[in-house]
Amino acid sequence: MLGRGPRGLVLTTGDELWIINTDVDATRYIGRRVIIEGAVAGLDRLKADWIGAAERARRARNVS
Repeated sequence: MLGRGPRGLVLTTGDELWIINTDVDATRYIGRRVIIEGAVAGLDRLKADWIGAAERARRARNVS
């Protein structure tokens, strides 16, 4: 789930919290389940190259 924290965008995955570093405007995904592609850039940081809605990706897989 993508959210907004005091240090910017955050990704919550179960018990983990990741701070997201990105140049992508992902504000439309706040409060939604997302898929993030990128690389770990520190103990609790991800450098995101791409952010998309998890719901859309799941539907696309079911279509083919």
